Amino acid sequence: MWVARCRFRDHDGVTRQLKAHGPTKTAATTALHATIRDRQRGSGVARTGELTPASTFAEAATLYLTKVERRREDSTHALYAFHLGSTILPALGALRLRECTVARLDAFLEALEPRYAANTRRKLRSIVSGVLQVAVLNEAVASNPVRELDRIEQPKGQRASRPRELTADERRDFLAWLDGSSDDPAVLRRQKVARAAELPDLVRFFLGTGLRVGEALATRRLDLNLDGVPVRTAAGERLVPVVTIAGNVTWVKGKGLVRHDGKTEAALRVVPLPQLAADMLRRRLEEPGEPEWPVFPAAGRDGRPTYRWPSNVRRTLRSVREDVGLDWMTPHTWRRTYATILDDEGTLTDRMKADLMGQARFLKDAYVSRGELHADAAIFLDSALS
Repeated sequence: MWVARCRFRDHDGVTRQLKAHGPTKTAATTALHATIRDRQRGSGVARTGELTPASTFAEAATLYLTKVERRREDSTHALYAFHLGSTILPALGALRLRECTVARLDAFLEALEPRYAANTRRKLRSIVSGVLQVAVLNEAVASNPVRELDRIEQPKGQRASRPRELTADERRDFLAWLDGSSDDPAVLRRQKVARAAELPDLVRFFLGTGLRVGEALATRRLDLNLDGVPVRTAAGERLVPVVTIAGNVTWVKGKGLVRHDGKTEAALRVVPLPQLAADMLRRRLEEPGEPEWPVFPAAGRDGRPTYRWPSNVRRTLRSVREDVGLDWMTPHTWRRTYATILDDEGTLTDRMKADLMGQARFLKDAYVSRGELHADAAIFLDSALS
């Protein structure tokens, strides 16, 4: 039996003697080289869950999800786990980390092009990058190959769908339909369904605040200040009713409907209420209730009010929107309408609009509608050119 020995400076800075056995001199030397490679990867001083170049992408993904679960909201963890399980791991999960090359990852993302929009592919790419960054931090790979990939852009010949909001006429017609009573029994039945689901009040709240669906349904009575906060204006001091956005409700697999404090600090904000929304909320608060109850509650199993499911709001809207010729409308349309109204008000800066909408920055391309006929432009031009 042959024994091969050497001295090796380990990861902790301590020099140790390594040895390996083999039936021949060559076998012992080969075994010693393998031991050295293992020490260089860190396996000689392995921690629980440590990765090596021979670890699989799926093993790195498990560590990545653990990190996401610890640092991010439940809804984010659930979304990432869904994308990994449904799309990413079936294609990349069995690859060794050393096999996750730029060419392989580029081929994976290219294969997604017929199935997913550019925004979804960017999200998938971000998740893959996060998994491989965990591998980089574990020194299983030297660098993150995702950083070498080309940017994901809309395919040539395809136009990204433009954001669309409700025009002034569409807003008036929709609210009138929600409040009215049709002579058609089928339409009248749908109007009653909409009112039973409190859609008239919800639409006014959405249009007046620009909230995301989960934010609106997470609003509690204690988040409202309808007496108003004092604000100084050129005309003097006046009281402005406000709502504090301090949470969001979302569905999380295995937990059901969950209320959390918002994904980012920008989501926590105070929004002024226009008269349309403030009057509606005052009527709702006339009903007895406890401060922590939702403003738009659903009946809980124990008889106490609980948070309403965002999916139920979307389902109700889908059942009635065709009656007013707005079959394309979603709850996010109301947020875009709010953004467009803000953008048309020239006195607000993009920073102010971003604060009101709970964003890090004001995303005009994503929220502001374009392409309407602005008839006043002719008047402005006549005045300037005459």
